[in-house]
Amino acid sequence: MRGALAAIRVDALFHNTDARTGTSERYSRPGHPICKRPIMHESRLPVIGFVARSGSGKTTLLQKLVPLLRERGLRIGYLKHAHHTFDLDVPGKDSYEIRRAGALQTLLASRERWALQSEQTDRSGDPSLKEMLGRFDANRLDLILVEGFKHSAYPKIEIHRTATGQPPLYPHDPDVIAVVTDSHLSGEVHPPELPLEDTEAIADFVQRYMETCTHDAPQLRAELVRYYRQLRRYGCSYSYSGSASSRSGETFWVTPTGVFADTLEPDELMACPIDGPCPETASPDAPLHQHLYQKRPEATAVLHSHGPYSVAMSFAGQEFRPVDLDGQSYFERVPVISVDYQGYVEKAPDTVGGVLAEHRIAMVRGHGVYAWGETLERAYRWTCALELSAKTYLLARQAADL
Repeated sequence: MRGALAAIRVDALFHNTDARTGTSERYSRPGHPICKRPIMHESRLPVIGFVARSGSGKTTLLQKLVPLLRERGLRIGYLKHAHHTFDLDVPGKDSYEIRRAGALQTLLASRERWALQSEQTDRSGDPSLKEMLGRFDANRLDLILVEGFKHSAYPKIEIHRTATGQPPLYPHDPDVIAVVTDSHLSGEVHPPELPLEDTEAIADFVQRYMETCTHDAPQLRAELVRYYRQLRRYGCSYSYSGSASSRSGETFWVTPTGVFADTLEPDELMACPIDGPCPETASPDAPLHQHLYQKRPEATAVLHSHGPYSVAMSFAGQEFRPVDLDGQSYFERVPVISVDYQGYVEKAPDTVGGVLAEHRIAMVRGHGVYAWGETLERAYRWTCALELSAKTYLLARQAADL
C-alpha cells in the first residue's frame, strides 16, 4: 500500500466502520452486498466495472491502471460499452466489402492478433453484459475490466470529478464498491474513497477486492494443501519440513506446526489475521508470512521449501545467479540470508521478511527457500525453478571438475 491515507481508504471496504472516511457497515467486507447477492453476469472471472458521468476520465484512468495490474502479473481483459457506431475495418478492404455484402461474422487474423466482428441482428437495445462477458477466453485471463454498462448489475468503481458539476452515481447504485475522486464524498454513508491521483492505491484496491470475492475458504484451503503436497512429491521438501500459506482478504491460511505433508487435510490449516497474533498451533513461520503480507499487499501466497539442491547452494553464503536459461528467465539473482539458528523464529519476520519485501524469492543459509507470488501457482513455479537451477549449477560444477 502506498501512503497511510491510501491504506485507510482502501481498507475501508474490509472493516465495519472508519471514522476518517465515514464508511458504514453497508460497504464493509462482512455482508458486502456485491459479494453476497447474485449479480447479472455469470463469468467465473472477477469482473469490475468503471463508470462515471461523461467527461470524468474513465479511459484515462484505465490507461494508467492496466499497466500497473499487468506488472503485478495479472492478465487483463477489457470490455468497453460504445454509445455510437464503430467499425474496426477499412472501407475498400476485402473483409470490409464482404461484410457489407452480407456476412454476419467476419474474422480478421494475423500473426499478431485476431478480431471477430459480429453483426447485431437485434438493434433495439444495448448489448447484453452477460453475453459480452461470455465472449472472453477465461483460460487466458485473471480479471476483466469493464468500461461503462453502468445500468447493469455488477461490481463497479465510480470515477467522480468535481469539475463536471454533476452529482456522483453511488447514492442511486448499490453496486458501486468504491469511488475514485479528486475531492471528498459528503455525508456519513458512502463507499470507500480512492484518491484520483494515486493509481497504485486503486490497483491495490482492485487486487484486494478480487481476493475477497473470488475465493471461498474451502477452495482456497484445498488448493493450498495441493501445492504443499506437490512440494513434497517433487523433491522440494520432505514430509515434515517447510510451510505454506495463502491469503484471502484480511485472513491467511497457514500450515500448522508439526505438519505432515503426506496426510495434511484442508481442515487442519490454521486461520491467521493479517494484523494481530497468530494461533499457537500455527507454523512457527506464520509471523514471517504475516510480515510479508503486510509489506506486499499484492502477495496472496508464500511457500517455504527445503529442496536439497537449493539448501546445498545456500551454504556458499553468496547470492545465487542461475547459469541455465530457464532460471535466468525467472530471476537474475537470488539473495542468500544468514540468520543465526538460535532465536531464528523471533528474528525471521524482520530479517527474512525484510529481504522478501524486495525480492520474490530468497534462500536462508541452511534453511531452504522462501517464495511469494500473486497466486499459489506463481510461488510454486518460482520455487521449482530455483531448485532445478541449483541442481543444474551444482551438476555443471561437478562436471567441470572431472
